[in-house]
Amino acid sequence: MSEPGIQTPEISTDVLIVGAGPVGLNLAYQLQRFSSPPVSNNGRPICVHVIEKYPKPVQETFGRAVTFWPRSMEMLSQLDLSEQITQQCVAVRSSAAYDSQGVEVFGRGWSFLEGIEDTRFKFASVLRQRFVEDIFRQELRQFGVEVSENNAFVGLEVDEAIPVGEIGRVKARILDSSAGEGKEREYIVKCAYLIGCDGSRTLVRGAAGIDSDGDRTEDKWVRIDGVLKSTTMPKPRSYGAIESPIYGNILWIPLDHGATRIGYALNEERRRMYRDLNQEAFIEEAKVAVKPFDIEYERVDWASVYSVGQRVARNFWAKESVFLAGDSAHSHSSGAGQGMNAGMHDAVNLGWKLALALRGVLKREVLRTYEDERRPNARKLIKYDEDISVLVTGRLPKGYQGDQSEDPNIVLGRILQEAKGFNTGLTIGFDPNVAVWREDTSAEKDAIDKGSIIPAPAMAGYRAPDVQVLTPALWEPVWLQSLMRNLARFHILIFAGKGQQAKTAFLNFKADIEKNKNLTKPGFSPVNGTMSPTDGVVLNGSSSQPRLWPVDHLTILPEKVGNAWFELGTDPLGKVFFDADGSANARYNVDVESGAVFLIRPDGWIGARFDLLSASLATDVDAYLGGILHR
Repeated sequence: MSEPGIQTPEISTDVLIVGAGPVGLNLAYQLQRFSSPPVSNNGRPICVHVIEKYPKPVQETFGRAVTFWPRSMEMLSQLDLSEQITQQCVAVRSSAAYDSQGVEVFGRGWSFLEGIEDTRFKFASVLRQRFVEDIFRQELRQFGVEVSENNAFVGLEVDEAIPVGEIGRVKARILDSSAGEGKEREYIVKCAYLIGCDGSRTLVRGAAGIDSDGDRTEDKWVRIDGVLKSTTMPKPRSYGAIESPIYGNILWIPLDHGATRIGYALNEERRRMYRDLNQEAFIEEAKVAVKPFDIEYERVDWASVYSVGQRVARNFWAKESVFLAGDSAHSHSSGAGQGMNAGMHDAVNLGWKLALALRGVLKREVLRTYEDERRPNARKLIKYDEDISVLVTGRLPKGYQGDQSEDPNIVLGRILQEAKGFNTGLTIGFDPNVAVWREDTSAEKDAIDKGSIIPAPAMAGYRAPDVQVLTPALWEPVWLQSLMRNLARFHILIFAGKGQQAKTAFLNFKADIEKNKNLTKPGFSPVNGTMSPTDGVVLNGSSSQPRLWPVDHLTILPEKVGNAWFELGTDPLGKVFFDADGSANARYNVDVESGAVFLIRPDGWIGARFDLLSASLATDVDAYLGGILHR
């Protein structure tokens, strides 16, 4: 601690991130990625300071998450992070469920894995959290950012006299014990924004004055990661479930580096059998839990028991300057394997918004859409997990409306199947707001949420579907999402129609775009679909010149041709690709004769959809972007 009479040292940064798990590291990576080369409003990169209470070897013992579902991998792919994960992960495409006699049963457990469609990532990407953190840390180092370990968050205060977005509005006290030998020093971090990514036992949430709802149950779950010397499990490299009358629905996951995770519920009667619940006890119980199959461990990497519970923060931000993300905002069991996934959705939703706000491009009121979009989905996850966690333990949920004698394992399999879209992340959607222009379609959204509409339609508030289109000249297939990397830029995606009216509408729209000073530099035609790194930036706080919005363009022609200009009678808007078989138009529900225009947000969600033939098309596009971005 600082000695009396000695002034506490201070450092200044744009953003302080508390917690260096996957969520905190991903957010730090995004903020650096979206500001390099320098594009902030004062001509320097966004400055980020990341602290972690524990040294990495200790921190690694806390990480239980192992699975990325498809939508998370899509988001990571658009951030150029997925390849590092796929190089190491186990891509699990199959599942296996067994009853208590060891007979394989179908349509139960993780059977929804076999039915994943509408994505490149038709599998579960299994990679333990510590290896994910290694990847994110390495990527962060390329920007010159290192995690300050052994730095513990103590408290914060918000000076509301300082304008939102200015350094010093938030002051955080940090205790640094990195020198070792019991030496500690306290310092102050002055920042514009603070993001609490400090887990379910978050201190940031309380310091920010944010209450939460939820509780822990009496249920205890055990998780063991290790390398098996031998097993009689028939399909050991599938996502597995063994239905035990004593230990609930046993979890079996093939892990990276040849390891396996086994998880089970440990009831009070079994717990009383042990004076000390240690690793040896967990292993012995695991051997009984997986019966009638046998296991023998070569080594155990990690074993833990924990209480099951659910909790969600009442707010995901406070005083327009302090945010919560990941487990600090919502915590739940590992029953549905959503640990890292919900956190990635938080990080990707917040990253581009905060970066553009710091760059002086985004209207600061848009930051509130982080809570508007993520908290309802977190609440849905919590409600879903309350049922899942009870079923995994081998009981029917309280208030279950079905047959009270029904096998919990059958109910579990059915619920997991019904929630496939939510589990995979592919149907996660947002209600209308300033960044989601959609007429009220609550009935359709309810149907999507209940799993009766899969995949989700290509409408505002849902992900932009990934489809294959063809490159010009070579006519080679390429995935559409790979053409819309997440660089904190919007994409105007134009499906050019075949009909003469559509061709005329395209010419008119292109002419209007080229006259829009927020979308086009003087003398610049957006043929290549990109602008300079400083587009959308107000240097030195000056707003005398129109701001160039961070927007790129893509044009999809409904057939493959030798030359786009010949087909359109002009250069395309941005880069051009071909939808020769009509599958892209069909997935986006576009009439190939009439065409359509989509506003795709940086995070890959559809912000708005317009008819290409609309007389107000250019005005509507301008209004959407102008509602989010400063002119």
